[in-house]
Amino acid sequence: MNGKQCLQEAYEAIYRGDFESAESWFLQAIEREPNNASYYYKASITCSRNGKLSSAMAFAGKALELEPWRPAYAFHYQTLQARCRIAEAEKMLSQSPPGAEEAVLKLREAASLDPLSAEARLYLGIAYRLLPDLQRAAASLKEALQLDPQMEEARRQLHELRTERRRTQFKRTR
Repeated sequence: MNGKQCLQEAYEAIYRGDFESAESWFLQAIEREPNNASYYYKASITCSRNGKLSSAMAFAGKALELEPWRPAYAFHYQTLQARCRIAEAEKMLSQSPPGAEEAVLKLREAASLDPLSAEARLYLGIAYRLLPDLQRAAASLKEALQLDPQMEEARRQLHELRTERRRTQFKRTR
């Protein structure tokens, strides 16, 4: 069986919803044609969709190493880097006490790597809110909603932030 046949088996496994088998078929295709960057790229996409971010990064990095002139490979690698930064920041925010300042740095980097990431803006809004930098929090949450108008968590966070601001203003006027 050659690399193309393995690739076809991988696609059939994806069609069946068997992503573990698809990953195995991609690996077999790579074994048969280790210099075929597209196999690494396609394996990376499958791993990414399965939540296997470290495997996705490794495959994407290899595809980019083999064919650095391909914009799709560079873009994919960059968006995976952004997802890694978001995951790191999410962990920082879940600590007790939350590492909001460090998370802001990771999330700014993620937003720079992937300018279309609503998730980066959402977590940036949450981190700013924890600092508390309510003006930046509101701006980040609004950006998240501009990028993804259906993002309910950003909508909820923005609503809570506005309620919090009103309470603070009410206390000052008393």
